[in-house]
Amino acid sequence: MQDQQTQTDGVLAGLKFHHVGCAVRDMEKAVAFYSETLGCKRVTEPVSVPSQNVRVCFVQLAPGALLELVEGLEGESPVDQLIEKTGGGPYHLCFEVSDLDAAIKALRKKRCFPLTRFEQHVEGLSRFAFLLTPDRHLFELCETKRSSS
Repeated sequence: MQDQQTQTDGVLAGLKFHHVGCAVRDMEKAVAFYSETLGCKRVTEPVSVPSQNVRVCFVQLAPGALLELVEGLEGESPVDQLIEKTGGGPYHLCFEVSDLDAAIKALRKKRCFPLTRFEQHVEGLSRFAFLLTPDRHLFELCETKRSSS
């Protein structure tokens, strides 16, 4: 049991903060505010993520601190529902992992609940998953490189 615990802790020890997700009503207005008003650097152009029914754009708040602006696409989008309930704003943290599958397995043992997985090439990453903590806080994992296993 101790070896299994050590493996789980080892996978999770490799978590690295990547970004904060922020729900926005209007991508262009949000990008303009963060870049022109606050002086943040736009890192990517807006990119559609059809599997999540959203469009995203990354801005750099400071070195190593990214903000992912997330706008719902036409139709039913979880982000639109969030904006209707809360007005938008920060709603998830994202952590980089080197092996998405192993990290999800380890987090399930810690009572986290996987919601969805998807692939999309954005910001040098390609595999993603959203999970809930035991207290129902939303977070995301992004894989930095595909595991050889």
